[in-house]
Amino acid sequence: MKRSVLAVLACAGAACAPVQLALAAPLRDDVAVERRAALEQLRRQDLRVATVAHRIVTASAGLCQDTGPVAGWVLHDLRQYGPNLRDEARAHFGLDEAAPSLLGVVQDGPAARAGLQADDVLLAVNGQTLASPAGKPKVQGDYAPMEAALARLDAAMRAGPVELTVRRSGVELTVVLAPVTACAYDAQLIPSEQLNASADGRHVFVTTAMADYAKTDDELAIVLGHEFAHDVLRHRTRLDQGGFARKLLGNLGTNPADLRRAEREADHAGLYLAARAGYDVSGARDFWRRFAADYGSGAYFSLSHPGARERAENIEATWREIEAKRAAGQPLVPVVGP
Repeated sequence: MKRSVLAVLACAGAACAPVQLALAAPLRDDVAVERRAALEQLRRQDLRVATVAHRIVTASAGLCQDTGPVAGWVLHDLRQYGPNLRDEARAHFGLDEAAPSLLGVVQDGPAARAGLQADDVLLAVNGQTLASPAGKPKVQGDYAPMEAALARLDAAMRAGPVELTVRRSGVELTVVLAPVTACAYDAQLIPSEQLNASADGRHVFVTTAMADYAKTDDELAIVLGHEFAHDVLRHRTRLDQGGFARKLLGNLGTNPADLRRAEREADHAGLYLAARAGYDVSGARDFWRRFAADYGSGAYFSLSHPGARERAENIEATWREIEAKRAAGQPLVPVVGP
């Protein structure tokens, strides 16, 4: 299930920078307009990531050992917003003081097919309230009420279609949502100017800068496919068996050869995941070449990832393998060694 984290930082991107406008409105109104524009931009970015991720995890459910129900939505609540953005977020998104809301819905996903819309407030699932008993949010970053609501939604959807009570423009509605089965991993957008994406075994994280760097959805699918492959192949579990140094220092305490092996496997399997979702992966080699030239020259990167030339050759070979399987009418299933 996808949860937005777009609002944990205030004005993280360039869209939040104050500008000089030739308007008669007071400066504080200009700032409010800027902030709401930034919120809407982040909504678009978050939904873009959620859409690509949804296609990947649903298309490859048969390859995953961990599966679960997905709705094809992005949820958020008022607690995710800092005090300087809370008023704008409440007004712009119509956020409730205590209940989660839909930041957006994936086109043709279960939520969209159920008739749910952006800014709907989720009041109850199968008659069980989703509102936090704590009432108005007092502490930014207090995700416990949101996590509790997500847990109730997930438990209900695992049993099949659910009846949702929502409030839309002040009117309560009831809809029936039929979730679909997918890999039990989600993607979360992190406001940051750093070019980065990662996976922790259950989640995939991609920064706003990285999402912007991926100019097309095909390129974004290449990035997300690589990270989802880490989760699908359970690389975190395997690497965590590396002993005390790994527990103390993380990747810095891990054998570089093991890290490079995991990256090779993620390049290979990730391309399959993106291709299975219908994305064009023919440009993967050139995308990662460009990324290496722009960002991948650091010492740590060279220790944890294969060299740019080797990586390009491996990715090209994987793409040709995928095309050959398509031509032969074979299923797109990656082959990763033990």
